[in-house]
Amino acid sequence: MQFTTLIAILVPTLASLVIGGAIPTKTNCGGVTYSKSDISTAINAARKDAANGVYPDDYPHAYYQEASEHITLTCTSKGPYSEFPLEHGYAYTSTEDNYVSPGADRVVYVTSSGEYCASVT
Repeated sequence: MQFTTLIAILVPTLASLVIGGAIPTKTNCGGVTYSKSDISTAINAARKDAANGVYPDDYPHAYYQEASEHITLTCTSKGPYSEFPLEHGYAYTSTEDNYVSPGADRVVYVTSSGEYCASVT
């Protein structure tokens, strides 16, 4: 009974963290491969940080699609879009006292829903 209750609580909570867009099983950004888990971790952390008013090194922040970049967004929803650094096995974080470079790779998602749109360098 307790296990069933735990499942009933966890499944809707986890499902609400990344909604919509099909997150690929892996993505390649300039020769660096990120897993589906890395992408989900970044989107979830970005949404949590934004909800809590925490913006490590000004992330997440708005992403503006530029035709000259030739980046195809796979999400079905219209923007606004946000971007957040991609890392291997953990969510990006940085503080004034312990600055960490975000690197070059980002995940782009629909700000309001967390729907995956693209991985970019």
